[in-house]
Amino acid sequence: MRGHFFLSIALLLGCTAEAREEPAPLADSSTEVPVVAAASTDLPAPLSAPEQAAVAATVDPVLTISAVGDCTLGDPAGSERAPGSFHKMFEDTGRDLARPFSGVQAVLGADDLTIANLEGTLTTAGCRSDVAFAFRGDKAFARMLTLGSVDVVSLANNHSADCGQTGVRETREALKAEGRGYFGLGDVDTRVIKGIEVHNLGYLGGRRSFGDPMKKDVRRLKRPDNLVIVSFHWGIEGIHDATDVQQGLARDAIDAGADLVLGHHPHVLQGIEEYRGKKIVYSLGNFVFGGNAQPKKLDSMIFQARFTKQEGVITPVGYEIVPVRFSGQATQNDFRPVLLSGDEAERVRADVDRYSRALAPPKLKN
Repeated sequence: MRGHFFLSIALLLGCTAEAREEPAPLADSSTEVPVVAAASTDLPAPLSAPEQAAVAATVDPVLTISAVGDCTLGDPAGSERAPGSFHKMFEDTGRDLARPFSGVQAVLGADDLTIANLEGTLTTAGCRSDVAFAFRGDKAFARMLTLGSVDVVSLANNHSADCGQTGVRETREALKAEGRGYFGLGDVDTRVIKGIEVHNLGYLGGRRSFGDPMKKDVRRLKRPDNLVIVSFHWGIEGIHDATDVQQGLARDAIDAGADLVLGHHPHVLQGIEEYRGKKIVYSLGNFVFGGNAQPKKLDSMIFQARFTKQEGVITPVGYEIVPVRFSGQATQNDFRPVLLSGDEAERVRADVDRYSRALAPPKLKN
């Protein structure tokens, strides 16, 4: 499965090893070897510090982006004190703000940009009572993202307004206070990383017509030398199959110029499609998810994409699935994703491969 989603950067950039002659054998230490003085003009002069920097600058930097799924840093409002709740687990584990992402920090801490979906609010505001679940967490929980190396989050989901406009405003304020970026709900996150301008855009994706503003935004922002990533909140909860609407919206985004499309909302993994040489990840599943204390399925992943800029044009150079279980415990969500290895990791990759093969073949537009 790894071969389907991870392409060697060296191969894609055309870096092949040159054939080298076998080195001459060393003289035996017991044999006297004449010393021949070499003329100083035959030896290359060492590079100065500015010259070394100039050489390093000629190597195209590779930008590594990690994407994870639904993160609810809190609970359904009113259940904060319930046994097994996110808040109760936080209290019982010593109020450790670094704990939720600590099991995946080795991966997220080593990339250049980590993107997540923030499914809920960070607020003290009262929440809606006309929905089955209104997700709310303490504003201080924004620091979990910082300590977990999560750089930017999508607010474009069906739980962002669970606590009204006050909740939306206080969530934005909590993120700003931690230096965390956000996008969706009319916001675009723009930053420059390793000399590459990166735009993150987020949208709800319930109907194909929802893509009309997205296409305008992508066309307005996209240039050959920058990176545009579009996240959608879409699909059917608990279903591994992407819908026709999902596929249509995703391909519309790529046709408009997006370099990568990310999806969430179903709370389970879905397939990955390649369309016009770009990747579409239909559902990343759950991650640090306080919305369900006893989920039936715990499989998740970190999707990594690598890009470089060659001669002023953004080029994808590799993709990889990092299999994850979003709880360290099997029967009770402990809200701490852990990396999988061995047979369990291969099983997750095989499942994603199977979901991917079930996708409708893409029809390229002229």
